[in-house]
Amino acid sequence: MSENNSCPVGGFLAVFAIGALAGAGIALLYAPRSGEETRGLIAAKGRDLKGKAVDALGNAQDFIGDKKAEIAAAVEAGKEAMREERAKHQKHA
Repeated sequence: MSENNSCPVGGFLAVFAIGALAGAGIALLYAPRSGEETRGLIAAKGRDLKGKAVDALGNAQDFIGDKKAEIAAAVEAGKEAMREERAKHQKHA
């Protein structure tokens, strides 16, 4: 049996966000700016990152909702097919 070792979308986004924050933090520490400018830049980047995270979460929720609806439809189709087969077998019995 094969295993699925792929990273889920949410996990990938979390790892990416953590890496982006670490990289931005290190870059800001070495930037030739005053403390006030650096704090302002950190605040602006934080707002940008929050907006991107909210968008990514919304996209993930939409994706999950779509897949949930597809699965529910497939399950219902399977139940209907099973009912039809039972009805056929009961008629012939």
